Amino acid sequence: MIELFLVKSNEMLEIPTESIVWTGRRYSAARKIDVSMLFRQGGSRQSVKVNEGDTVLFKWQGKELFRGTIFNRAFNKSGILSFTAYDNLQYLLLNSDTYVFTDARADQIAKRVFSDFGIPHDNSTIAHTKHVFKNLIFANETKLYDILLKALIDTEKHTKQRYMIFSKEGKAGIKAYKREESVWVLESGVNIEDFTFETSLDDVATRVKLTAGDEKKQISAILTDDKGRSKYGVLQHYENISGDINQAQLNDLAKKTLERKKELSQKFTISALGIPSLSSGDMVRVIEKETSINREYFVESDSHHFVGNSHMMSLELIKFNHLPDAG
Repeated sequence: MIELFLVKSNEMLEIPTESIVWTGRRYSAARKIDVSMLFRQGGSRQSVKVNEGDTVLFKWQGKELFRGTIFNRAFNKSGILSFTAYDNLQYLLLNSDTYVFTDARADQIAKRVFSDFGIPHDNSTIAHTKHVFKNLIFANETKLYDILLKALIDTEKHTKQRYMIFSKEGKAGIKAYKREESVWVLESGVNIEDFTFETSLDDVATRVKLTAGDEKKQISAILTDDKGRSKYGVLQHYENISGDINQAQLNDLAKKTLERKKELSQKFTISALGIPSLSSGDMVRVIEKETSINREYFVESDSHHFVGNSHMMSLELIKFNHLPDAG
C-alpha cells in the first residue's frame, strides 16, 4: 500500500494520499512523483500541510522508492490538493554555470559540482571513474546535468565503462553500469495489459562524420553504409570528439558509431502489472506471441501508477541502451 511522509528535521508525518504517479526517463536527470491528496473534507482541513520546499518520502509495501522536494502545488474546488516533487537531481537541471576542469576525473567533477551547489551526496557512493581529463572547459553557461553527462560520456569513450548519475535516499551518487544477470519478463497474457510497437528511421545514420582537434590541427573520419544509403538516402551523424584522440582511434570510433546506427530504432509502449524495482535504464525481456517477439529491451521511460493497493506501470522500451550524443 501507499505510504507518503512529510519529512521534518526530527519527525516524519504521514500524508493521507489517494494516488501517486512515479516517473522517470533515461538520461533526463530527476525522477518525480505526482501526488493527489485530500486537502479538505466536510469543511475541515487535513492536519498535515505541505508546501513548496518540503521534503517528502514515498514508500510502497514498506520499501522506499522516492525522496525529494515539492516544487509546485495545485488546489481544486473538490478539496483535492495535487503536488509534484522531484529528487535532488532536479537541481542539476535548474542550475547552470561555467567551469574549467584541469587534471580531473568525472567523479571529481561531480563532487565539485555537488558541493558548489549544496546538493546532498555521499562520497562513498560516487564511483572512481578512472579517466583523467587534462582540460574540460565549459566557457558558456551550461546546465550542471549537461556538464556531468558530457564528462561521463567522454569517460566511457576512453574507458569503455558506462557510469550513471542517480539519487537514493536523498543523496546523489555515480555508479558503474552493470548488466544484470537476471531480468524481469513481460509477457502477453501474463502481465502485459496492452502494447504498441513502433519502428523509425529517426536515429538511423547511413554516413558518420567525426572530427577532433582544433582548427589548426583537425582530423576527421568519414564512413558510409552503402547498403543503407541506397535504401534510405544520406542520413549523416556528425560529432566533434573532445579530448586527446589520434586518427586510428577516431577511425575506430567512427566504425563503431556507424555500426550501432545502422538499424531501425524500435520502441515498445507497454502497459503492465507494476514492478516497483523496474525503472528507466533497466533491461527487461519481452515475450509477445502475436508479433513473434522474444528479446531484451531497455526501459527508456517509466510511469508507475499507485492507487490504494493497486500498482500499474506504463513503459517505453527501446532496443539499444546507447548514450546520448555529447554536445
